[in-house]
Amino acid sequence: MTWLTEVRRQIKLISNKIYLNNASSGPPPENLVSRVCRVIHESAEVGEPWDVFLDTVVDLKRKYASFIGAEYEEISYIPGVTYGLQTLLASLDFNRDSNIVISELNFPTSIVMAYAMKRNGLVREVRMVKDRGGYTDFNDYEKSIDDDTALVMVDYVPWLTGYLEDVKELSELAHRHGAFMVSDMFHAIGVYPVDVKKLGVDAVLTGSYKWLMSLHGAGLMYVNKEHIDRLKPKYTGWLAIEDSVFQRRARGEDEFKRPFKLVDFDYPSTASRFELGTPPIIPVIALYESLKFLMKYDAPGRFGSHTGRNAKYLMDRLEELGYEVVTPRDRHASIITFRHNEPHEVAAKLLKKNIEVSARPGLIRVSPHFYNTREELDIFVDTLKELDGR
Repeated sequence: MTWLTEVRRQIKLISNKIYLNNASSGPPPENLVSRVCRVIHESAEVGEPWDVFLDTVVDLKRKYASFIGAEYEEISYIPGVTYGLQTLLASLDFNRDSNIVISELNFPTSIVMAYAMKRNGLVREVRMVKDRGGYTDFNDYEKSIDDDTALVMVDYVPWLTGYLEDVKELSELAHRHGAFMVSDMFHAIGVYPVDVKKLGVDAVLTGSYKWLMSLHGAGLMYVNKEHIDRLKPKYTGWLAIEDSVFQRRARGEDEFKRPFKLVDFDYPSTASRFELGTPPIIPVIALYESLKFLMKYDAPGRFGSHTGRNAKYLMDRLEELGYEVVTPRDRHASIITFRHNEPHEVAAKLLKKNIEVSARPGLIRVSPHFYNTREELDIFVDTLKELDGR
């Protein structure tokens, strides 16, 4: 049995349809489904598995650290990218005369947040690097980032075009001007190889339910340990202090044997200082299981030999039929978008034929994962050709 056959047998959804919508949400593998069901039944029958849950949080952070080339102390769980980014930015001190540099290709979260900060007087200016037709030009970043730049927020892989930003060079540029570099890697981690140390970013965020193939409600954040001590969240919670249940458990103490130090508390020396409240049990356990699955079959490591080749093959087939592919050929992950006059209508027709993609304004977005096959891509393209009469 090949690795691909073995992987596909563990994803129930693809027995019912050709699923090419991983940039929206990924299908959960069977080990995740069975573990979550078991936890729910155990909770109903004998009570919440609190001790198991605490250990799972720690194990999840350790696994994820190795998955992205980080250290355990640099990882925090978050309930989602937006929440994690808010907590992180609330830990930074901004000069009111400073500016923020973002990309027009970013997911709306960071764009809205940057302009909200400007609206509330936290920074003087937001500088948006423009979309050049599915990609950005590094020269535009060089013109935008200066010594007054406090923060650079650029998604590693933009959600609409799949372009792979040169985050390493961007980080170096930001650091030369003393800026803090944050990257949303929701559309990279899980399908594309990521080494945060080699990329040089200061902070990275991702959620659970897309390329990590888990449920909504969880996420993970990396913060370079060189910055942790100076980042003090202005709004915090009972688990973001040094004397928390997680810190006590790590020291081998009973979590509730003595009162917590709540008034004159200290922050942990790790990224745990960004973990405000009790994690969502089911999403965290689900994410742990999906990460096990992805690591077992080396999903990101198969990008060069399998997933990336499928993406290029899909571009070839679409262009042969005369579609304008927006995704840049020379720098991309596993999101392929092309222009279409009726994206929502065609996506709905495809779904009726059990082929799922995403419709976006003027675009159809196709996002194959490592479990997808070339045969599935052929069926999609041939069906599209038939629907469009090409």
